[in-house]
Amino acid sequence: MGTALVAAGMLAPATGEATAIGHDDVTVEPGVARPGERVRVSVPGCGGMARAVTSEVFAGQAVRGAATVKPDAAPSTYAVEARCGSRKVTGKIRVAGRLGWPDIVPAGHDSR
Repeated sequence: MGTALVAAGMLAPATGEATAIGHDDVTVEPGVARPGERVRVSVPGCGGMARAVTSEVFAGQAVRGAATVKPDAAPSTYAVEARCGSRKVTGKIRVAGRLGWPDIVPAGHDSR
């Protein structure tokens, strides 16, 4: 059973893998981001001609290939859209929930 779980894990996409499909789509890396995180955005099929790259989850437009996920973004999958001349191309970004750090020192422990 352990071997099957390892094999299944190897088939799953790596965290941070772009979620866009095809060579003309918008690519966001990492493809899974947290609220407030900065992401890289590219549009390979535009040849550097993308006029605007937007998403409802971005705090403003992507500028020079980078965007910031809104700090209050809810966990979900969001569309990303770019304009390449008269064409519209799309991709996706998944926003994960904020992860809290586990307590390092058990509660009630005196650090003296």
